[in-house]
Amino acid sequence: MKTPLRTLDRGLDVLGYLNKVRIASAQNIAKALKLPLPTVYRIIETLADGGFVERVNPDENVYRLTIAVRRLSGGTTCESIFVSVATPVLFGRRQQLKWPSAVSTFEDDGIVVRESTDRFSPQSIGLGAVGRRIPMLSTPLGWAYLAFSHDEQRREILAHLRKSQAPEDRVARDSHHIIHMIRSVQAHGYCASDEVPYKRCSSVALAVLCRGRVFGCISTVWPSSLIAEDAAISRFLPVLREAKAEIEHNLETAGIDW
Repeated sequence: MKTPLRTLDRGLDVLGYLNKVRIASAQNIAKALKLPLPTVYRIIETLADGGFVERVNPDENVYRLTIAVRRLSGGTTCESIFVSVATPVLFGRRQQLKWPSAVSTFEDDGIVVRESTDRFSPQSIGLGAVGRRIPMLSTPLGWAYLAFSHDEQRREILAHLRKSQAPEDRVARDSHHIIHMIRSVQAHGYCASDEVPYKRCSSVALAVLCRGRVFGCISTVWPSSLIAEDAAISRFLPVLREAKAEIEHNLETAGIDW
């Protein structure tokens, strides 16, 4: 008869829970897994010593998994490193931005939101966006990525989208619109929702690059009915540009042979 290691089982439960919810406090972990809080703290401390868990913000009791866990499941990618580097930078600016911000990457001709400050932002709007796939040509995120990707990758993405039967991809067949959007986003350095109207929310997105390659995008979103577009961009864009510069610096100095 096999005797399970209770401590190991609990540690795996904590890893599984953080993998599911992305970010959680020790109190939330203890409540969700029905574990004593001191036990959770010991497990987190052990996992942190092993490099598998880290604080989202040095001043808060909120934790997330690190790249080390992703490496166990099949190798580290540039995108996963980008998410790991970008997330704490955005979380550190959520008091300045107030409204939710997101870290997103390209996947299967669309943009996927990997992390979001929505649940922790002072003015959460309950989007529940983490894991959501966003059509490439429907929001500023997709256009920001597309505008700063290499010409070859951009051509490949657009070629796939032109073959798509999805209504949201139809604009890929409008070459004049594509050229106008790409040039506009490149000239401004960002894309805002005044160029890509969205029913409920407005947003502004910036591509994050390292050594000439787009790793992903960062963005901030707000209810369209509460803040005028010009006012929001004036307020959020400088903060996002600072965040972008910090993320790009951290990627450049990460000591990784890209």
